[in-house]
Amino acid sequence: MEPLKEPEEVPENEGEYIEMSNHLKKIYDQVDLKNQRLTLDKMELQKILMSAYGMSRVIDNLASNIMDIPADLVMLIEHMRSFLSDELDTHVFNIKDLTFD
Repeated sequence: MEPLKEPEEVPENEGEYIEMSNHLKKIYDQVDLKNQRLTLDKMELQKILMSAYGMSRVIDNLASNIMDIPADLVMLIEHMRSFLSDELDTHVFNIKDLTFD
């Protein structure tokens, strides 16, 4: 986005005002389009994060029901689920801190 500059001279007629307003509308439309794209991208990333968390829960539940899985693997699965849960709270549910002091 280009920075707004102070006008070098004051417009003297209606045509110059119209030209300035059209220019500002063009800048506004560009910013608005970028914001819409960012919103859609954020929603898509949130869906991906929720799906990853759901899959980690399924894997964690399956691993807890299967015998003879190495403890290191179980620990990694639990760590992944915990990490994704924290990220889901932060980036989807906007929960920054769950400490109640």
